[in-house]
Amino acid sequence: MISTILPADDRALFRNFNYRSDVEYAIKVAKILLTPIGIWPLYGDDSTLDRIKYVLQTSVTFTLMCFLLVPHVIYTFFDAEDLTRYMKVIAAQVFSLLGIIKFWTMIINKNDIKCCLQEMEIQYRNVESEEDRLVMIKNAKAGRQFTMMYLVLLYGGALPYHIIMPLVAEKIVREDNTTHLPLPYLSDYVFFVVENWNSPFYEILFVIQIIFSTMILSTNCGVYSLIASCVMHACCLFEIARRHMETLLVGGTDNLHERFGWIITHHMRALRYVEMIENSLSFVFLSEMVGCTIIICFLEYGVLKEWEDNKLFGVIIYFILVISIFVNVFTLASIGDRLKEESVKIGEASYSIDWYTIPTKNINSLIMVMIRSNRPSTLTAAKMFDVSLYSFCDVCKTSMAYFNFIRMVTM
Repeated sequence: MISTILPADDRALFRNFNYRSDVEYAIKVAKILLTPIGIWPLYGDDSTLDRIKYVLQTSVTFTLMCFLLVPHVIYTFFDAEDLTRYMKVIAAQVFSLLGIIKFWTMIINKNDIKCCLQEMEIQYRNVESEEDRLVMIKNAKAGRQFTMMYLVLLYGGALPYHIIMPLVAEKIVREDNTTHLPLPYLSDYVFFVVENWNSPFYEILFVIQIIFSTMILSTNCGVYSLIASCVMHACCLFEIARRHMETLLVGGTDNLHERFGWIITHHMRALRYVEMIENSLSFVFLSEMVGCTIIICFLEYGVLKEWEDNKLFGVIIYFILVISIFVNVFTLASIGDRLKEESVKIGEASYSIDWYTIPTKNINSLIMVMIRSNRPSTLTAAKMFDVSLYSFCDVCKTSMAYFNFIRMVTM
């Protein structure tokens, strides 16, 4: 059921007393994932103690990420005897690098992202009807469903990759004829030369690598959840403005100036919110699209190598990881397309109403909405290209081209 725009007095009477729980529902997953590693924008306050705690927590987290990634990169490119066998692990390195990029983006743009979340809370608090609130909850639920689907796929592939695959892999024979299971992230260096791989050092390092890799997973998933929540909230703002445009003339032509003012105000609010998201996270969109192209390429190579080695379990794990990254890019592209579509629909709605019955003195307000809607709001990858289903197709084509190139080089 589509309601009409409520009179100003009725809108003033409505109060969303559950706005805190509504906001918590929208951002809960991102908050759970990002708070332990210290990069949740609303974590702490501006007191000196909290600032010191924030710096220490983020510094320790970044150091631990480097503790995992740097030795692995050194081993892969400098110490590995057969690089072609280890090219498939480059996907894990790029994924970890994406986590570090997102980690620093959250730190550098903390205040901007914090403003996005605070603005979201204000809009939930100031929502003017129960119908509009339900639209916001519906979009928040969609964003949460996107996140949960990605979490299940990513953790379902990443955890077996880090835990089970090293346990079933071939043992590594060292120069002194001792053998040991490979680490999740193969390395000879952990900022020092490892000379003794005997127990319990190996087991401790194995567990530490799993814990640190989980931190990187949480960073990637948490930022992804934050993006989904914010973008779907922007979509709901456009949807609310569109719904009221569709019912603009239901109550007649009285007070049209006030109704147009309400619609234009909410339309501008949606446009400003998209701009805030764009300014805060556009570099993340770029790194995600480029990084996922590389990751998919090397994961496909991993599927091929595991198939050639007759390792069915490895094929399954790499295939799940490929699907999870595809879902990641597709979902990001889909919400980008959804945002663009919702921003255009308000212009379509303004043309679909009986605009010819609008008094001449009010027609300029309608024209203003139409003109602004001709330039849709989009997510961009650092202003280079739009994040849309077209870019998803480009990722698929480019990753396959790179995969074929690597396959030809390593044959």
